[in-house]
Amino acid sequence: MHHKSERGANLVEFALIAPLLIALVLGIVDFAWILSQQQDVRHGAREAARLAAVSTDTGANMATLTCSAMNVSDGAVITFGRTGANAGDTGTVSVVSPVASLTGFSSLPFVGAVYPTSFTEAISFRLEQVATWSNASGGTCP
Repeated sequence: MHHKSERGANLVEFALIAPLLIALVLGIVDFAWILSQQQDVRHGAREAARLAAVSTDTGANMATLTCSAMNVSDGAVITFGRTGANAGDTGTVSVVSPVASLTGFSSLPFVGAVYPTSFTEAISFRLEQVATWSNASGGTCP
């Protein structure tokens, strides 16, 4: 049995704890979303490297194909480079993508300091055939 003075104590305790629980859940969801974006950027960079190693397409078209392979926010920049155009020469691809928050939790001042603002992934590869795409080409995801 509860005394009259203890009525509502559970409600007050819940009101004190609820914001912390909600912040914890939002932080977990946002952190998982950001990890997913990081994996998408890595996947996109690997796909772009494979495409550039075997493709005779232009850098802009390869960037468009790379964007379709990634599930990232708008504004990801894909850049292709190479040391030469012959098979066996080294090429690089760089993907830089801004981080988008799902819940807005990472935009809080005390939390935003530990969250990244963008992801960068760079992959080196060997050309498997003569490259027809121009050096330092690429594009931006729409």
